[in-house]
Amino acid sequence: MNMHAKPEIFVPAFTGFDVAKIEVEVDMVRFTLQYGCIEIDCEMLANELSDSTCMNGTNDPQNDVEVDYTKLEVDDRTPVTVIRTDADLVDGQKIKLTEQQVEKLNQQLEWICIEKFEMEMAA
Repeated sequence: MNMHAKPEIFVPAFTGFDVAKIEVEVDMVRFTLQYGCIEIDCEMLANELSDSTCMNGTNDPQNDVEVDYTKLEVDDRTPVTVIRTDADLVDGQKIKLTEQQVEKLNQQLEWICIEKFEMEMAA
């Protein structure tokens, strides 16, 4: 019988943990997965995508202008690196995010990128 080893990486996922404390530095995203008092500090590279937002320097809605900006997005296929943990994990170990964690992280990343873009436009 021929058996072939599959190259997939099997990593744990922490389904009950919520995404908190998000920091962005260029395209590196650092965040904390939290469940009660247990925290797992993580980091991963995000993909840069183009999107647009509505900008208006006045109170008149007819002056709205669509402006392109760069946003960051992560996916659930990319393993996340553990940088500090209270759980039974090793620093540097890879874990996997759930779809809900990815969705919440991407929503927060979009808000962070829009806020950063608006601050740059105002300056």
